[in-house]
Amino acid sequence: MLTEPKIVEKTEQPFAAMVLTLSQPEIASVAPPLIDEVIAWIKAQGGQPVGASFFNYVNFFPDGKMEMQVGMPTDTLLVGDSKITTGTLPGGLYASITATAPYHELNDAHMKLDSWAKASGHQLDGTVVWDRFMGATRIEIYHKDPGEDPSGFPVTEVAFRLE
Repeated sequence: MLTEPKIVEKTEQPFAAMVLTLSQPEIASVAPPLIDEVIAWIKAQGGQPVGASFFNYVNFFPDGKMEMQVGMPTDTLLVGDSKITTGTLPGGLYASITATAPYHELNDAHMKLDSWAKASGHQLDGTVVWDRFMGATRIEIYHKDPGEDPSGFPVTEVAFRLE
């Protein structure tokens, strides 16, 4: 089930993340197990994870690969290292939709939100550089795992930052 798309305001949020470059079919097997590693790293640095884990799809390449962050919001901005990057998710206006559905159906939420935002005249952040789409903030926020919601499905917010 998808909610109706809407515009929401988000505040900037410090985070820690692992950065991956992979294709869409690889995400399900590679990315989710890394969340526990990110949480362990945060705690080892004396920080605290706050809120829900997320995937942020940042850059899209013509060969079908994408650069993404497997991240966790933190209580404070930490200093990254060779394995973990840190930063701040930008605040501002986001187009948002919530999916109560299996993870493999999240592409439908992305497509519906993208179509709605464009049809509504909203400009998404990121720029086209030659044949690449770069610098986007397109986040999947994992609010509830399967079984935590009465539906039995995960609850995931898909949010695209607007320019």
